[in-house]
Amino acid sequence: MSDQEIQMEGAPDRQMRDKAIREYHELLAADKGLTPDLFHRLKSGMTTMRLLHGTRAVGVSLRPHFLTRRQYDLLADYSQTLFSTFNKITEAMLANPELMGLVGLTERETRWAEVDPGYAMPAITTRLDAFVNGDEIKYVEYNAENPSSLPDQAGLNQLLFEVKAMQQFSEHYRLHQFRPMAGLLKALLATFEEWGGSGAPHVAILDWADLPTQGEFVILRNYFASHGVPTIICTPDELEYQDGRLIREDFKIDVVYKRVIIHEFFEKYDDSHPLLKAYLNHDVCMVNCFRCKMVHKKAGFEILTDELYRHWYSAKELEVIEKTVPWTRVIRERKTDYRGDRIDLVEYIRKYRENFVLKPNDDYGGHGIFFGGNLNEAEWDDRLVKALEGSYVVQEKLELKMEEFPIFNEKEWSLQPMFVDTNPFIFRGEVDGAMVRLSDSPVVNVSSGGGETGFFVLED
Repeated sequence: MSDQEIQMEGAPDRQMRDKAIREYHELLAADKGLTPDLFHRLKSGMTTMRLLHGTRAVGVSLRPHFLTRRQYDLLADYSQTLFSTFNKITEAMLANPELMGLVGLTERETRWAEVDPGYAMPAITTRLDAFVNGDEIKYVEYNAENPSSLPDQAGLNQLLFEVKAMQQFSEHYRLHQFRPMAGLLKALLATFEEWGGSGAPHVAILDWADLPTQGEFVILRNYFASHGVPTIICTPDELEYQDGRLIREDFKIDVVYKRVIIHEFFEKYDDSHPLLKAYLNHDVCMVNCFRCKMVHKKAGFEILTDELYRHWYSAKELEVIEKTVPWTRVIRERKTDYRGDRIDLVEYIRKYRENFVLKPNDDYGGHGIFFGGNLNEAEWDDRLVKALEGSYVVQEKLELKMEEFPIFNEKEWSLQPMFVDTNPFIFRGEVDGAMVRLSDSPVVNVSSGGGETGFFVLED
């Protein structure tokens, strides 16, 4: 189906969504109960439910994000298709490890990526960061290490029913919501079984202490335990490897739900660390495994958008890539293709800076991202020099549209234009819900000061 046909078919769908949002905002405007007392209860509820980034409540909107069923199904289909393309990238790299240098894997990352984790998929739990505008979907990053914010969606949805407008709205519209925590647990159990385990595993949620995401770990631990899966939260320093078992004190660990970032772990520990010994000896199931790094790096988007690798993908995969993935290249002095032309990469992006964004190849939290259109010529040149000295990609800038959301604080609320991204969670290749972020900046990231809201699908 052509883009024009998709747009025409989706017109009634967009009208329905626009009407629903308009009605929701009208209900808010008529609600005399939108007082500082309610706003305080909502913020306090987020604290109680640990919907926090550090000490900051993540919810900022009195309205959830809505997609129609058609939009969500399209997002899920495209996301699952891209998941298969990333799997093909890892297969090609494992068959020829020299290719891992294409995406900037270090020697140590490459060596550990070659270790068989005991299951097939390189990444079990992932998230694609996307912008949805009508029937247009654009992806900007693939979070394959282990994405955060899985409990937020259900928690924020629950709190929003404290708002009278949400209660009234739900009486007139059929709303579908998701349970990403259930999808995560199902994926962990299936992976443990594929790895060779049986019964209910003992799970360790592994990351550094005192992180802004600590509240999420508590929610996940309690959820897993309530479903018969004993779970602890621990740091890498607390692990020991004894008699063929990875342990934390007297807790024997079967599955490590690895939230610690691989390159940060490698910076602190050598190959004698207990986790690495247990992993190498197939004495622990780790999710995600070290192979996830091959597709987590932003340079993976070059492998999707460079003509050199088209033969790796199916016709459908190529169609989805062309529709949804912005042109991306690793920054170095070289010639490459752009929109059918052969260009000198550095000179071209220097000349047309307003069309491009610089991103660190392997960082998170929105750090180190620079929009050429927001910098003058000298500032952009300075960023390019630093990018050439480090590991950076350049990505074609998207034309993002803002949407009005009812933003609130402890005292008041108002409709404000916001950038909104819709970031589907993928568990073993299946999409289940999404993290929704809001920001007045095109760098839409909670770590960079953005917020979140709930998410529902408007059923037909």
